[in-house]
Amino acid sequence: MLQVRDDAMTNQTLGRLSAATIVCPNYAVSCRAYQDDLGYQLVEEGTIDATLATVWGAPRTAGARYQWLVPASGASVGIRLIEGSGGTPFAPYSAWGWNALEIAVADCDAAVAQVSKGPFQVVGPPFDLAFAEGALRAGQLVGPAGEVLYLTEIRRAIPGFELPLARSFIDQPFIAILHSADAALAIDAYRQQFGNQGSPTFELPVDFMARFQGLPVEHAYTLGTVALKGGGYFEIDSAPAHIGLRTHTDGFLPPGIAMVSVESAVVSGAFRPLGALYQGACVDRITGVAGEWIERIARPV
Repeated sequence: MLQVRDDAMTNQTLGRLSAATIVCPNYAVSCRAYQDDLGYQLVEEGTIDATLATVWGAPRTAGARYQWLVPASGASVGIRLIEGSGGTPFAPYSAWGWNALEIAVADCDAAVAQVSKGPFQVVGPPFDLAFAEGALRAGQLVGPAGEVLYLTEIRRAIPGFELPLARSFIDQPFIAILHSADAALAIDAYRQQFGNQGSPTFELPVDFMARFQGLPVEHAYTLGTVALKGGGYFEIDSAPAHIGLRTHTDGFLPPGIAMVSVESAVVSGAFRPLGALYQGACVDRITGVAGEWIERIARPV
């Protein structure tokens, strides 16, 4: 079960996707890559406040450097890079939890070509997504912290989904991709605990993901989505049993994509961190069925 307070479901609803937090073993390389190769703009930098680190359940992260970056479009959904311990980057798709971010781009082929000039490695060349009937074209790259980015060109609307058209060459994250033991059960857990609506699951081969997980390239993954009220989605993929829960050093954030931030009418604490992401709002941090960390920022949903 998701670890949440027993408030009314309407108040618990998870709102707009606001941020993804990535732990960066080579902090300088990651910061340069997101600014130079993705064109993200630096809004704020500093060190992690000790109380905020404690609220996250990662007190040993206090004092680590961070950058808060947003796309050139001016969208407020962004990426927070946090200085890691300098160890080995997270191995892509090697554990349950947050593994990838889907980012809206104006031209998939051009964006993949630009980003791959830096420390990002192409693992899925641009292709039209078969299930979208030409509406979506995406390519996938692995970043210097082991994060996977899906650069997705949204050509037209897809019935039943609210997807953001890119307003800059590389725009905002709009989907956070989660691996769990059972996608259908995880989607239902979000529905029961928060009231967020989930899609039916379907099966889809994902060859680059299968290669990372030691599966045949034709392996069909079961996946579906959870809609966040106000904008954005969680995509939830069923991952093989041998992947398992993500491990991390006690007192630190999980490796790779450590946490995603969403808006919520209800949070469990009264701490109001400083910074452009929070704008004076209270925050807390909860844990999901696949061990995923979710930071909630108190705002009306």
